[in-house]
Amino acid sequence: MENGEQKIFVWCNFAEGMDDAILHGIIIASTLGKELCLFHLLDHRLHESVEIAEARLRGTTSKISSYLSGTRIRYLVQDQDMVRSLNDLSELYECLVLVAHKKSSVYLLPFLQYAAFPFLFVSAKKEMDQIYKQIVVPVGYMKKSKDLALWASYLGRHNNATISLFLSDEGWSDDQKTVKNNLFSIQRFFGKFKFPFQTIESHSPTWRLQKGALGHALSLEFAMVIIASSDKTTFLDSLLCLTEAKVISKSEDLSIMCVNSKRDFYTFCS
Repeated sequence: MENGEQKIFVWCNFAEGMDDAILHGIIIASTLGKELCLFHLLDHRLHESVEIAEARLRGTTSKISSYLSGTRIRYLVQDQDMVRSLNDLSELYECLVLVAHKKSSVYLLPFLQYAAFPFLFVSAKKEMDQIYKQIVVPVGYMKKSKDLALWASYLGRHNNATISLFLSDEGWSDDQKTVKNNLFSIQRFFGKFKFPFQTIESHSPTWRLQKGALGHALSLEFAMVIIASSDKTTFLDSLLCLTEAKVISKSEDLSIMCVNSKRDFYTFCS
């Protein structure tokens, strides 16, 4: 399967919510014109075998392929540690994003620091396609804001999604100049395309921006939020509901994309 084609991977652990994650993966793959790959990592606590896991994914793949046209579907089973698997997904299999149900976020989030691609956590069971028509991107003084906006642009360009740039407020500090510079760079980049976008002035400083962006997204009927994730969180972050896990737990049926803030991610090839 090492064919150089970028793929949307779906985390398949044969648990509740997996079918919903696959449907979200199909939407993303078909929208971006990419292959879909169902991915399972063997759990030796359950005495799984490669043959049985492959048979189960093969059955799921066949079922999907029978009524889905235009999107190539594959499957992959690996028997190794998670960190090595994440490296293989990017280096060997051209993973663009890993889609997983939010029920898997507790397990997956600690591994995001090793991934060169975002994790997309989903839960909605209906109106899934509408979720990816509204994208909310927090823009603060951190450099990663531009990377979040870059990923949003993929859905803007290929799905005509409306992108809301949720701007932080740093008062009169020097950081506010960096916020404005980031916004200017993003607006100039977005101006090269035809998808709609808007800027929303907030009253949230950067350290509280993800929570503010989530609040704004929840005011919309459907939306996806793209946030930068860090493996360094404090007790205060948890207490104030500022961690990625807290954002996901309070996101209702929004889709939450988490981007590794410490690594460059693989970019979309059209």
